[in-house]
Amino acid sequence: MTGARFILGLDFGGDGERRLRQRVAAAGLRLATDEPGRIIAVAPGTRVIGLAERGCVIGSLFAPGTPQALDTVSASASAAILGSSGQHLIQAYWGDYIAVLHRGEEVVLVRGPFGRLPCLLVRQQSGWIAASDIDALRLGGAPPFSLDTDAIARQLIAGDLRRNATCLTGIEEMRGGDRVTVTKGAIVRERIWTPWTFAAPARRIDDQAEAERRLRDQALACVARRTHAAAKPLLLLSGGLDSSIVAASLAAAGRDFACLNLTTLNPAGDERGYARAVAARINRHLVERDMAEGFPDIVRLAAVRLPRPVARSFEQHAYGLALEQAAALGCDALVDGGGGDNVFCSLQSASPAADCLLDLQGRPDFWRLCGDIGRLAETSRWTVAWRAFHRSRRARQPSHWPTDLRFLHIDAKPLAATAIDHPWLDEDALALPGRAGHIAMLVAAQGYAEDGPHGTKHNAISPLVAQPLIEHCLRIPSWHWFANGRNRAAARRAFAALLPTEVAWRESKGSPDSLLARLFETNRALLRDHLGDGLLATARIIDRDAVIAAIDDPRPAHGTGFGRILQLADTESWARGVADPGEAA
Repeated sequence: MTGARFILGLDFGGDGERRLRQRVAAAGLRLATDEPGRIIAVAPGTRVIGLAERGCVIGSLFAPGTPQALDTVSASASAAILGSSGQHLIQAYWGDYIAVLHRGEEVVLVRGPFGRLPCLLVRQQSGWIAASDIDALRLGGAPPFSLDTDAIARQLIAGDLRRNATCLTGIEEMRGGDRVTVTKGAIVRERIWTPWTFAAPARRIDDQAEAERRLRDQALACVARRTHAAAKPLLLLSGGLDSSIVAASLAAAGRDFACLNLTTLNPAGDERGYARAVAARINRHLVERDMAEGFPDIVRLAAVRLPRPVARSFEQHAYGLALEQAAALGCDALVDGGGGDNVFCSLQSASPAADCLLDLQGRPDFWRLCGDIGRLAETSRWTVAWRAFHRSRRARQPSHWPTDLRFLHIDAKPLAATAIDHPWLDEDALALPGRAGHIAMLVAAQGYAEDGPHGTKHNAISPLVAQPLIEHCLRIPSWHWFANGRNRAAARRAFAALLPTEVAWRESKGSPDSLLARLFETNRALLRDHLGDGLLATARIIDRDAVIAAIDDPRPAHGTGFGRILQLADTESWARGVADPGEAA
């Protein structure tokens, strides 16, 4: 499988266009559009669907009822897409795409919600460059990259939340579901897809059995379509609910695939028993490997060419092991259950119970729900009820997004005030805290999907983070996501007949913490040098003295601080790799 890649040059002028043509030809890209003021170049294997010579869709586009990505759309569909400036595209289709629509002297760009094909934008003299990745921007003639130290600090503070501004000065990114109109003078952003549309009361599915049947159907369809181009995928089967649902979906589609379980061999991260049960149920080959096997230099793994420091070394290592195993088994793509927690509402708070107090339809479920949440959170039903009451009194307050100020320099900490801006968090028109909590989880899933393929994850597919499945899950009342002391209950019930009972209703969840602790312990000296004299310390993003004190603490790794230190080391690796491309080689 080949990932989509593109460069779009707008209003460069004669000499700029000529140089762009030369550069893309030398790089082996082909010109999909070549006309004065508009050049689109794509990598071999990238799908391009023409829209009546007034635009195109780059990437994978799916329609309801079709088993694979489209190669064309009808004349009437093209007219609807162009006439609505892309609104029809988002309403009638889904996938990993960027649409480029010509509207007079303007160009309109539309990115699919939760699509894996990024779109970065940078001003270039009198025109603009849009591209799928930062190296494509550079190929398009973008000026040398420089680190935006404030943006890096904000990213460390906000974690999984992504802003339009990247961590490279002057480079912005389109969010999925956004429309950007590009003119000679500026770009205008509009939000044409929002999860709140599907969380509206008028769209809610109160029939629990019907909602779960549709959930199963949507999951089966999304997994089948997202993986259709892979002849034999390798599934990273952790044994958790989400990857197990993907396994059941692939098996239901009759796909030829193998399974890989990566374990830490520590009881907290050893899920082999669950993975074996799933593999036996679907009759597929399962390979087991120790995730700590052959761990290379951790300060280089995260030096991935992304516009933000969001690649993690331990994850890059895991997918590197998976790529090795895929090659050995003759598999041509990696598939995982990533983002399933977010899509299937893996909340652990009293907010859904607050929804029951605020919505008449939910009131009969209130006490049952307080009991389920109490069991999940290991607290009493009365405690949950009390917290739900107080949360319902603050229903119109914006959703709380967690921030992390640990080990940051005192100069960086005030940036927390602007680190968590995201339109979905500010759009709580329904004032239902449980709904808002689910959507906050989708903010994190958006980053997970929309960062796109990178590093050893270049050929990895997370099919549960798909627009149709997400839109359906938003229609399920928040109180239907809990049962038997578990969250994600609607998904558990939907797939109960296709999974072993001990997997469908398992309580525990694996954790990589033992591996992270081991990495920290065995690399203290390396981490000390890497962070002590690095770019983050020099830029006063991190508190060097606090970081060194934590690394030099003679006690065994404990708490959560060691994980944060490893994240900072990954950020340092990213910064060096972007500043000097040789670092990422």
